Amino acid sequence: MASTGTTPHLIDQKEAEEIHHIDNYDDEKASAQEIHDAYVDIDHGYDQDFINRTTRKIDWRLIPPLIAMYCISSIDRKNVSLARAANKEAMHAELDLGSSRYNIITLLFFPPYIIFELPSQLGLRRFGPRYWLASAVFLWGLVTIGLGFSNNWVAMASMRALLGMFEACLFPGAAYLIACWYPRKQMARRSAVFYITAIAIGGLGNLLGYAISLMHGIAGLSGWRWIFIIEGILTVVIAIIGFVLIVDFPDRSTFLTPEEKEMIITRIDRDRGDSEADPMTKAKFISYMCEPKIWLFAVWFCVTTLGSYSMSYFLPRILRGMGFTDTMSQVLLAPPYVWAVVPALAHAYFADKYRNMRAWMILSGCLQSILGTILYSQLPEHLKAGRYAGTFLAVGAANGNVGLIISWAQCSIRNQSKRGYTSALIVAFGGIGGILASLLFMDKESKQGYPTGVWSVVGLNAFQSVTVIGLRFFFAWRNKLADRGKVVIEGDAKFRYQL
Repeated sequence: MASTGTTPHLIDQKEAEEIHHIDNYDDEKASAQEIHDAYVDIDHGYDQDFINRTTRKIDWRLIPPLIAMYCISSIDRKNVSLARAANKEAMHAELDLGSSRYNIITLLFFPPYIIFELPSQLGLRRFGPRYWLASAVFLWGLVTIGLGFSNNWVAMASMRALLGMFEACLFPGAAYLIACWYPRKQMARRSAVFYITAIAIGGLGNLLGYAISLMHGIAGLSGWRWIFIIEGILTVVIAIIGFVLIVDFPDRSTFLTPEEKEMIITRIDRDRGDSEADPMTKAKFISYMCEPKIWLFAVWFCVTTLGSYSMSYFLPRILRGMGFTDTMSQVLLAPPYVWAVVPALAHAYFADKYRNMRAWMILSGCLQSILGTILYSQLPEHLKAGRYAGTFLAVGAANGNVGLIISWAQCSIRNQSKRGYTSALIVAFGGIGGILASLLFMDKESKQGYPTGVWSVVGLNAFQSVTVIGLRFFFAWRNKLADRGKVVIEGDAKFRYQL
């Protein structure tokens, strides 16, 4: 805790004494509302320019490497659909793809992805983000290269399972790492920038995949094989760069000055009191498992990723069903993902700036997802532009809600062990969303526009809309009880839910 007025980044001695009073607030003498009001200003006592300068320093060291890693992750997990769209005949012939084997290949990524979420969080803390995350990216890069040399569909399905195991480390690890570095009022924007920038660039990967497929015949390899080989090599390169650039947790960081490090830890402690790591114990694990709100966030994430994975895996087929050629389908994949940046960042900005808007921003995404899905699937065939516009809404809404759900979940809890558990559980349910996408968007229904998958997305987003509103008002009710001193939220009298 900084407490001297002579330190350059602090304001005068009188205000420094005031913040010392806030940090040592007498909970027994003060009302719950007074404690809450005293606790709200996490920046008190620090010069705002110093805070902004340090935050930008963290942003540039933390976020870009994570974006690069998740960008190549989103490309590698969906390049099977790009390879199939680019050289369907060659791929089907060489791998003996028939009946539902393609669905099996896409599906087998997810069981290990789900199973290894929680163990991956334990490894992240023990070995540190640099070694843990970079090693995972490096290993799945090698697996991606191996996919290019698959000689039958069983080999490809097996390597897709390995890909899921290694990729399980990245997303929950990145979400956990971001939550450990920022106070709650800055989480949604960073989570959104991390995720949606990677997805938008990954959308341009569709064009890259198409360009690589033109190497068809070079060295006697089909174009679909070159997609895996080239993108796998790129993954290995990004892993090496990530090993150099990724930063550790705040309490173990080395790129900040002592004053900057102290300020970051102090703000996080004032915001939620969990800057220091606490070990995961059996009792904690069981208590976390019994919290309904965490499971609800996880179910929402499943619904959201059902929409995003269905677009990733089946949008090329959907576009062809609109009457576009194979080549145009590849080209038209990118714009909806670039557009997704707009709603994602706009929603995240309002969620952070007006911290009682988090639920309404998620609700907005749900409604846009419903509207977009209905437009692209139900409009008459001759309204091609309207149907294509629906894909923009569907892609933007589903991918935009990813960062919002993760950040609201992280804003609603305390303790680092709980953050690790929450990140892992939520992202694991994202894997379940991927399984549902593979099962509900059935190849046999492709000519009919995937009615089972489409109406599942619509119905589940309607369910999510209702439960988002319900949780929002439940949190508001709990906050009022805490203000009256009748309950303590998350084990801290100062903590309030953000709505």
